[in-house]
Amino acid sequence: MQKAKLQLTVRLSLLLAALCVVFLMIGGSAEADVPTPEPTEYVVEAGDTLWAIASASAEPGSDLRRLVADIARLSGVDADALQPGQILLIPAG
Repeated sequence: MQKAKLQLTVRLSLLLAALCVVFLMIGGSAEADVPTPEPTEYVVEAGDTLWAIASASAEPGSDLRRLVADIARLSGVDADALQPGQILLIPAG
């Protein structure tokens, strides 16, 4: 009788572990299907600064310093060396 209870406990534990693995795999794949929004292109005009560009495209209450850094990183530019005609990438949202 004791052996039967132990076998049942082991089988239920294995079933529970298998169910956990399945749910973890399903949850991970759902996040992978979320599309990332494409950045917007902006053509630099004479007198533009990254700060001004970020201010014009930022959502209310967002951190402009972070947006300036994100624009510079995405675009591969130095904040002090913008040239008219240069294309910058503005992150979406």
